[in-house]
Formats: sequence, structure tokens, C-alpha cells
Amino acid sequence: MAKLKHVYTDIKYLEATYFRVKYRDYFDMRQLYLTMHEWLIQEDYATREDHTFPETYYMHRETLQSGNEGWIWWRLKKIPNNNSYYRYVLDVDFHILMMRDAEIMHEGRKVKTNWGEVEIKIWAKLEGDYGRKWRDSTIMKHFEDLFRRRIFFKDFQMHKLEFYREAYRFQEFIKTYLKLRTYLPEVENEKFFAPLGHGDISQS
Repeated sequence: MAKLKHVYTDIKYLEATYFRVKYRDYFDMRQLYLTMHEWLIQEDYATREDHTFPETYYMHRETLQSGNEGWIWWRLKKIPNNNSYYRYVLDVDFHILMMRDAEIMHEGRKVKTNWGEVEIKIWAKLEGDYGRKWRDSTIMKHFEDLFRRRIFFKDFQMHKLEFYREAYRFQEFIKTYLKLRTYLPEVENEKFFAPLGHGDISQS
């Protein structure tokens, strides 16, 4: 009897990095969502067409223990340098807890915002043979592992490092928005997005 395989069983992933950002205080969840969305569009992980944005899961509920709670999953892919073998895979999970509407004083005026906790987990993975040209070939599928581990190895490691750096720029961008400590010498996109949503015209 043939053994059933899941559609993702034979996908070749090389993990570039994993990190999480956790924040509990006043912040504008809508603006955080939009600024992260904008960064991903600028970096070619998505387009401005809402119906094509890969938000695969959204859940919102109210509980006595955690108040307003939400889950959001983004599953993003990018093909760098128009190559035909590898692509970047970025999985982004939001978990929002105890979210409530709030008002604060900012520069002498009341600003509508939120208070709560958000945890953002991000997995960055390099996917090989994304077009399945090797795996679906009767002959080449027997040599794909050999080529990837030996002939393509240095190239794969180089792209892994590039993706690692790009993923951490995304982390620095999120931390800059939330006014958390960052480590890169140059702040990522500090001038273009108001931290925590304060000062944004839509808040007035």
C-alpha cells in the first residue's frame, strides 16, 4: 500500500533565523499592523493589492482571563534576484492579549491609542527548489540532494546570510516603532513611521 505524503513533506528548508518581539504598554495596534505591512511591501514580500496579501489566519475573541485576544498569521514569500531555485519564506505570527482602547496625552493633546500586550514571532527560512523542477523530474530528483549539499552549498549559505540580515532589519524596524532597544548602528526607517502611532494624522 502506498504511503501518503503531506503536500509539504518534501520541501527543502534551510532556517536562516527565528526571533520574537514582545511588548506590553500603550501602542496603536492598527498603526503597528499597517507599518509592518508597508515595510513588507517595500521589500517586495507583498503588493498593494489587499486580496493578494498572504494573511492566512485571523482570530479575535474576548475572554475573562485575557480580555481582547487576537491571533494573526502572515505567510510571505519572496524570490530574490529572479532566480529559479531558491526563495525567502517569512512566517509572521501575532499574538495580542488584554487589548483595550485608551487615551494618552501626547504633545499637549489627547491621542486615541491602545493598551495591551503583543508578541510577534518571525521565522525566516530559505526554500530550495520552490518550483519543484528537480523534485518532479524523473531523473533530476535523484541528484537534487547531492547538488544542494555540495555544488550549491556555498551559494545556499551566502543567500542564507543575506536573508538573515534582511530578517533582522525587519526586527529592528519593529523594535524602532515600539521604542525598544535596537542593535543596528542605523535605525531602520525611523523617519517614515511615527513610533507607537503617536503623532499620526489619523489619530487626531
